Amino acid sequence: MRNLFITLCGLCVLLGCDSKENDARQFEELRKTTFTTTAYNYTKFNLYNILYQDASVRFSIDDAADGGSVFFRGLNKVNLDNGQEIPSSGDACCVIWSKPTDQPLQIRVVWSVIYDLNAFDGKLDDQRDKRSFKGRGRGSTWCEAVVDVAPASANVQADRVVFHFLADGTVRANLESFASMQPLPAALVEQHATAFPEGQYCKREIDNPFYGIPRKPHRE
Repeated sequence: MRNLFITLCGLCVLLGCDSKENDARQFEELRKTTFTTTAYNYTKFNLYNILYQDASVRFSIDDAADGGSVFFRGLNKVNLDNGQEIPSSGDACCVIWSKPTDQPLQIRVVWSVIYDLNAFDGKLDDQRDKRSFKGRGRGSTWCEAVVDVAPASANVQADRVVFHFLADGTVRANLESFASMQPLPAALVEQHATAFPEGQYCKREIDNPFYGIPRKPHRE
């Protein structure tokens, strides 16, 4: 009986070790596919609630990845190669990247342009709820673009999706690592520096994608 007890104890220990090793392997695999999102803003407007999803499927707020926001106040600033300062977002976490990182991919990007921050900040509680209006909200409008994501370079272990929102409405995206990501060259930014006519804020304006969608706990 004593030997049987010792044997069972040994099996339990071994099973526990196997379980921990399996958990560690699963964690490592999850880590390799868990990406963050960083955005550079070359426009003169604040960008709010960036969302994106594989363009091959119908866009869904519940399934879209949260890419964060880029406000001029209180965020990181980076310098272009000509010294110009632009805002960038902090890392928005987390995206499970299930596609190959060495091949291009099209994604649908949806975001809100805040063209009047005072009006946006001055909303009443019921107006602040982005689910309460279908078209433009106070001081803001929703935009959409289908974007080609450039694959990661061969020497880059990608761990994030990097967005570049340019003044003429162009949106670029690429896969990078923390060490490799950087803003676009100033010469390229200048090629996309032509602003929209007054009252236009993106190439494709859309209705509020949150309108009529029931609120879910911890979603926003």
